[in-house]
Amino acid sequence: MSARQECLTPVTGTIEKGEFVFRREKEIAELRQRFAVRKSFVLYGPSGSGKTFLLQRVMPEFSNVLYCQEATSPQLVFQSLALALVASRDRFVRGWLRNPQAVKTKTAISLRGIVLNAVRRGNYFVVLDHLCGPAAALSADTRDLMLYGGTPVAAVARSAHMEDLGFLTAFFALRTERMRLPNFCFPEASRFAEEVARRINLRATNLPEFLERVADLGQGSPGAIVRMLRMALLTRYRLDGHIKTAPLYIDFRLFWHAENAW
Repeated sequence: MSARQECLTPVTGTIEKGEFVFRREKEIAELRQRFAVRKSFVLYGPSGSGKTFLLQRVMPEFSNVLYCQEATSPQLVFQSLALALVASRDRFVRGWLRNPQAVKTKTAISLRGIVLNAVRRGNYFVVLDHLCGPAAALSADTRDLMLYGGTPVAAVARSAHMEDLGFLTAFFALRTERMRLPNFCFPEASRFAEEVARRINLRATNLPEFLERVADLGQGSPGAIVRMLRMALLTRYRLDGHIKTAPLYIDFRLFWHAENAW
């Protein structure tokens, strides 16, 4: 793998197999509570704050959670939900979709009908991740999931405002329906950077100064901090045991902007 390809490897706030939760116990407890009471809510926070990471920690604890990773269009949403229903061996869906390949043969309208009928019969919780200003069509379909299907929906976006939550904003008007996941404050970000560096065995003659810069330049974003520390392992950003902060940060900004342009 080239240095550029390694830098572009997606980062979700995990340290590969050594993933760990840092100072998010309260947020995990709140997510568990929200899934347990089965009421729709919006989870919002800046890119890299760990929304997807925390959801992936909590969702497996609950049965019948249908997860859509890229909720950018009605077609992608219903394809993802149909695949999740096939994987869960939903009885209703088995009569229409025998395997994942069958999902690709169905039209968007057909998949919509199958999914809506399945969730209406089941006891599901739908998670729509990476919402980015969904248009009226996707918002109407989400409303049908919540009302016609009687299914609670967790909407995940960068903010609870119109530019990110789109026409779904009206469905989460109450403060109790919104859960904010902020970035770390600077002291927390510094400690997080130190722990990540220890776990990935990052060493350098200027490591303390570099970690402070990463916590500052990453603006407390766990995902951004992880990305820069992983980049610091690459030889292109090192010289005689010294991490070259300036070129690393320039490349990081290019990669980060491209990945979070949704």
